Amino acid sequence: MMPGVAPSRNASIARLLALVLAAAAGSHAALWVSSGGDDRSPGTEEQPLRTIERARDIVRTLNRDMSDDITVFIGGTFRVARPIEFRPEDSGTNGFSIVYTAAPGEHPVLSGGLPVAGWNLADRSRNLWWAPAPEGLPDSHDLFVDGVPASRTRSRLVQAFLRSPAGATVAAPDAKVQWRNPGDIVFPPPEPGAIWSERLGAPPFFVVNAFELLGTPGEWYFDRTSRRIYYTPRAGEDMAAAGAQAAAAEALIDGSGSQGRPLTGLIFKGIRFEFTTSIHSPAEGSGAQPQGGPAAAVRFTRAGAIQFLEDEFVHLGTPALDLGPGFEGGTVEGCVFGDVAWTALRIAEASHVRVANSRFSYVATAHPDAAAIDLGRSEATVIEHDQIDHFPRFAILPPWGQSGASRRAMNLISPPAIDFDGRPPEGDPREPVAPDAGVTAAYKGILAERFCGPTTPRAPTNVSAEPGDKFAYVTWDPPCLDGGSPVASYTIASSGGATVTASAAEFRARGYVVFGNLENGHAVNFTVAAANATGASPPSLATANVVPARKKKLKPPQPPKAASVDHLDAEARIQVTPPAADGGSPVLIYSFSSGPFGKRVDLEGWDVIHASEAAPVARTISGYPLDSASAIAISATNAAGEGKPLILSLQR
Repeated sequence: MMPGVAPSRNASIARLLALVLAAAAGSHAALWVSSGGDDRSPGTEEQPLRTIERARDIVRTLNRDMSDDITVFIGGTFRVARPIEFRPEDSGTNGFSIVYTAAPGEHPVLSGGLPVAGWNLADRSRNLWWAPAPEGLPDSHDLFVDGVPASRTRSRLVQAFLRSPAGATVAAPDAKVQWRNPGDIVFPPPEPGAIWSERLGAPPFFVVNAFELLGTPGEWYFDRTSRRIYYTPRAGEDMAAAGAQAAAAEALIDGSGSQGRPLTGLIFKGIRFEFTTSIHSPAEGSGAQPQGGPAAAVRFTRAGAIQFLEDEFVHLGTPALDLGPGFEGGTVEGCVFGDVAWTALRIAEASHVRVANSRFSYVATAHPDAAAIDLGRSEATVIEHDQIDHFPRFAILPPWGQSGASRRAMNLISPPAIDFDGRPPEGDPREPVAPDAGVTAAYKGILAERFCGPTTPRAPTNVSAEPGDKFAYVTWDPPCLDGGSPVASYTIASSGGATVTASAAEFRARGYVVFGNLENGHAVNFTVAAANATGASPPSLATANVVPARKKKLKPPQPPKAASVDHLDAEARIQVTPPAADGGSPVLIYSFSSGPFGKRVDLEGWDVIHASEAAPVARTISGYPLDSASAIAISATNAAGEGKPLILSLQR
């Protein structure tokens, strides 16, 4: 609550404010906000306000019949406990805008984080540290250390599951394990992207956010009972000097209009939005959230003519920016989206939105099925001259051609962590790299921003194994968070102590690694660690146990269930649906050729081994001659060999 002010002082402030604004009438009305200001001040440059909310409230008295823009100059860092709300009465009028922008020489920050300081060594043998929880932090799922997101503790479940009469899943008592804070522990479902061993027999279960699991570098735990935050530093991190932030807010700005009265005419320029947490993440089953994940750090619904210019959305445990539903007319230009756990920009049930000269890096890092940009039932959107890199699978969803008269041009899209060598399933086709693709010259400076110092990568996820005769295939999802330098290699370790190292290029080409010299009849599991120029990540969670054996009934796979080939200019576009039966071993290669002596092309990679009827292999192959071919033969190959082909007759 704002401190009480004497009536005479209130009257004095009102008169001074009236004089200031009267002097600006006919030119350009302005207010000033500083984190060191005072909401009892008149809002001049010399006597700025303390909060953006107070400036917004004053604007409501000035915007009824605007003859020019109104500018709110902002400086400093503002800790946001609850989202700043904008409603229809905060709109610009007569075609003018309310501009919330950085004061000259300032770089304002809206932060949902609280600093964590005063670290103490708790357990030298585990390199475990603790710090007192910041005042006002009720809960958090996201801790950032020197700008690098930490992970909550996680492991395979070490207790059995039982089914209660009501159908709920509960953990059975286990004398060997006494959970410290059982009410905070989460039992998430199996990782949806894992295959092979994860789908055999009883499904695996995991435990997240348990004190007992501390000790893995880069993992943390918030003991709410003792009000302590525990963390095991990564290699090179010095907790005596580290800057840590616990994200406390789930949203920073919430703008919404009403039916027939939209919120319009706002500009946000040069503002940094950072440190949010998804406490009610649907992945953990607590609370209903908008489709596609939790609410975003900045969200506008039933609104229009909203612009984001040269803003930064970084270190976010939620989606970054939501526009819609009911959003019409907007611009996102010169913005940076970096280190975002979910989708960076969601444009849902919106129209006439332009996204240009913006950078999307390290986005959807914790949710590989999300995209950098998600266009949900939106129309007349333009995505141009952007750079999109360091994303797990999808740059833009839904696929182009299904998003309602949307246009994309001159974007620079780097391959994702998993290289599909062409066109990812349900993703956007790669476009030729033109000399001037990506952000234009005026915005090249946004490419220099770094989100953290060099560190080790995050561990691979969705690790899975498939046994063979004295060997096993092992696959995984590469980490999107590579620590600031490319992952160079992976080390696969078996529970028997043996290791195999594969280069990142080898894994990108095949999508799996063969782990040999295993003993048939003996159960084994595997972990994978990723290494970059700084060092190696902790090992991943172990796969379920698999048992290598010689399969007596192993045979080549059936022909693909369906396939199509289109020829456009010098490119052949092929789509293959996996066979109905794989012969007892995963399909590793799809091959296609035109006629008995035509050119043969083998398709390998992560998308091949993860293909399904719902997600067929989809590739674009350049330089493949189809003009003289009358038929295409497409076959599948597994450990037993190549199966019979599916023959496609081509229209001539």
